[in-house]
Amino acid sequence: MIGTISDLDVSRLITRDYFRALDDSLNSDVIIVGAGPSGLVAGYTIAEQGRKVTIMEKRLSPGGGVWGGGKGFNRVVLEREAGEILAEIGVKASEQDGYLVISSVLLAAALIKKAVESGANLLNLFSVEDVYFNEQRELAGVVANDTAYKMTNLHVDPLTFTSKIVMDSTGHEAIVLNCLAKRGIVQIKGEDIMNARMGEQGILEGTKEVYPGLIVTGMACAQFFGTPRMGPIFGGMLLSGKKAARIALEKLAVV
Repeated sequence: MIGTISDLDVSRLITRDYFRALDDSLNSDVIIVGAGPSGLVAGYTIAEQGRKVTIMEKRLSPGGGVWGGGKGFNRVVLEREAGEILAEIGVKASEQDGYLVISSVLLAAALIKKAVESGANLLNLFSVEDVYFNEQRELAGVVANDTAYKMTNLHVDPLTFTSKIVMDSTGHEAIVLNCLAKRGIVQIKGEDIMNARMGEQGILEGTKEVYPGLIVTGMACAQFFGTPRMGPIFGGMLLSGKKAARIALEKLAVV
């Protein structure tokens, strides 16, 4: 026996704790849309500086494209420059032929653990369906709904979450950017063909604020600027998250 289990107590504890966190996430310093590698690195880096961070992930499992490695082979490759980030999240990779090779499962799990332990509020099964502007037409938040409602086409009104900064870390889908593009506010070039070296460099160069209040990271950069995709090498993703965090912290310091 492990004690007397009350189904009512279990349900009450879950809802009480969850809705406390949900209420706290309605207004954040930074909302990160997409819990892939760049979003998770940006999230924990900003949260560790005492800023309030909410990370929204439409899928059940955070981690983005890391999990599958290349072609479902659960290994990913990183450049040596990403080694410091691996040390931050407490994992080791093997050095092979001048690169770092690591289990994709271990990398994804460590990134998620680090983000949650940093104090970032990670909300899975949250689908962003629109953006929110302030009176100056600066991006000031997102409009989000339950992923299950979106998948089943149920007409249920969403909730608004406000923030000082929004990050689009949604990878190939570039969800936040597309919310602006459909209104003619920005133009998305679409990612180019696969080229690891050019893709990694393009992502790092493209990690920047592209509209007042909106920072793009990871593959969303390639979608926006039309640079190549890079396949199952993830050093650029991690370093993009670091750069995005620095940009966000600098902006928050003067807000």
